[in-house]
Amino acid sequence: MPRPASIKGVVTHIQRFSVHDGPGIRTTVFVEGCPLRCAWCQNPEGFASQRADAVPVAAILGEVLKDRDYYAVSGGGLTVSGGEPLLAPGPVRALLAAAKGAGLHTCVQTSGAVPRRNLAAVLDVVDLFQVDLKHMSSRRHEALTGAGTAGIHANARFLLGHAAVELRLPVLPGLNDDERNLAATARFVVKHCPAGARTLHLVPYHRLYLHKYEELGLRPRLPDLAAPDAATLQRVSATLARHGVAVVVDA
Repeated sequence: MPRPASIKGVVTHIQRFSVHDGPGIRTTVFVEGCPLRCAWCQNPEGFASQRADAVPVAAILGEVLKDRDYYAVSGGGLTVSGGEPLLAPGPVRALLAAAKGAGLHTCVQTSGAVPRRNLAAVLDVVDLFQVDLKHMSSRRHEALTGAGTAGIHANARFLLGHAAVELRLPVLPGLNDDERNLAATARFVVKHCPAGARTLHLVPYHRLYLHKYEELGLRPRLPDLAAPDAATLQRVSATLARHGVAVVVDA
């Protein structure tokens, strides 16, 4: 493998002081490219658009290391997101390996919509994977994201058997918060997570991203979707709890 400083990653944004992208205070590096087109995608700049910058991994790590004191006191570190960061894992692996070499905790947010070998390629340099269970119905999942669930859920099971995984549910009112889908989601968690670790992190939908579509000359698919209110989050949490799943609300 080439030295990390010689590999360039295509980066759309580096966000410091992230507090919802893994444990502690983190720096999140967003990379370009995604095989999905989620109807609620909040990072459309992550689509393959040639708008991103090719940045040497050494330069990315240098930016990340600016906040290493905050990571040390909070249990934070580096998170790599997208888009889909493992669509082309070479530069991402180089960044993760460099971060591990610097003593940082590493997290990857993945859709799971990548070949199994791409996940396996980074297992040894990732401390935590965050994986969304967007919808349990393959038909509905395909309508909402452009892909069915078979490969994605199989990859989630693979990661659960080989790594530390945080399963997440984006809460999308009227799209995936019905009793049937919540029950199916809970069954997946109960079946594939060990006792004592049957936890689902709720990620409430928000509307703060919509301006990005206008800036990029794109049209959002769900311009009128409302964010879940407190009553909705309480109902979702109670439903999952009845099915044996603990809940953490991430935002």
